[in-house]
Amino acid sequence: MQFNPHSLSRARSCALALYAFIICAALAPAQGSFAQSDKVAQEIHDQHLKPIFVTSRVFQIKAKRGAYQDLSGQVFKMKTDKLTEYENWINAFKKTYPGFDAALLRTDSVRVFKTARSTNISLGKRPDGRDIEITLLAAHSGGDGTTFGTTLVPEVNLHFGNDRVRKPVSYAVQNIEVESGATYFFAAPNLKLNSSDYVGFVRPNAQSKQYDGDDIYLVFSFSVDLDKTVKPPRLFDEQQSAQLQERAAKKIQPEIPAVLREAGMSGYVRASVEISPEGKVTGANIHYSTIPEMNDAVIAAARQWEFPTTLFAEDKNPINGYLKFNFAAAEPAPKSQ
Repeated sequence: MQFNPHSLSRARSCALALYAFIICAALAPAQGSFAQSDKVAQEIHDQHLKPIFVTSRVFQIKAKRGAYQDLSGQVFKMKTDKLTEYENWINAFKKTYPGFDAALLRTDSVRVFKTARSTNISLGKRPDGRDIEITLLAAHSGGDGTTFGTTLVPEVNLHFGNDRVRKPVSYAVQNIEVESGATYFFAAPNLKLNSSDYVGFVRPNAQSKQYDGDDIYLVFSFSVDLDKTVKPPRLFDEQQSAQLQERAAKKIQPEIPAVLREAGMSGYVRASVEISPEGKVTGANIHYSTIPEMNDAVIAAARQWEFPTTLFAEDKNPINGYLKFNFAAAEPAPKSQ
């Protein structure tokens, strides 16, 4: 893992100072167009109680060493409704990060409040205690001078198991003025995973030598909804989805290519799906993947699944749930005697 701890430490300090300034400015006595201090104070209080709904996604982008241009940490913005399909994301990254192959690793839906308490997402702790963690803070901003704005502060840190003994290293800090219905994403150029760390953090079932010669980075995406997000009427959790998957009337199982199986690759992909009252899958996306080489095949297969219409006999609302696909590596050849 490569990083510049000094510049990133300064960036983190600046970001936290800016965050404190934003909060202080929002809580300061109102002036000018905010002259009605009681009304503004009440509005601030109400906004503190109202969460920001954020869908966080972590992608990997991978390229052969020396076959791409240097990355920047620039934040890119797109309308969320332009990213409804998995292919939309991949095409967006092809344009934004030319020379790289992209794949989605995980999706998390969280709530972030405009307080000093952060929302944290762990990408998975290694046996040695190291953990890449996303920290999300939110605050009021000045907005347009009439209506308050919202700042989202994502930070990507590497923890070493005990923050008191060894302070985390910050790889990326962004201060993003956000709006509802928008998605923001950025790469962390200082967080370049070598083959060993890539396997340790992202691909626990893979062999590191398979990625020698590759440069692998993570891209962090945040889709924002400032209004109350209404959960689908029929949202199945993982246990309910497992039962649902067993009841499918038509099952298409993607097959792992022989070259991947023989290379010892294994893992699973969990796809999120929406099922219409006709029993058809009308939408599929990646929810979690430990073998991203299979993401495209999983999406294509999940879209072909069908379910009995009896599931909708009493409730015509679409079902939102998950389909899980497991992929096993080839058994090692027996040693000759």
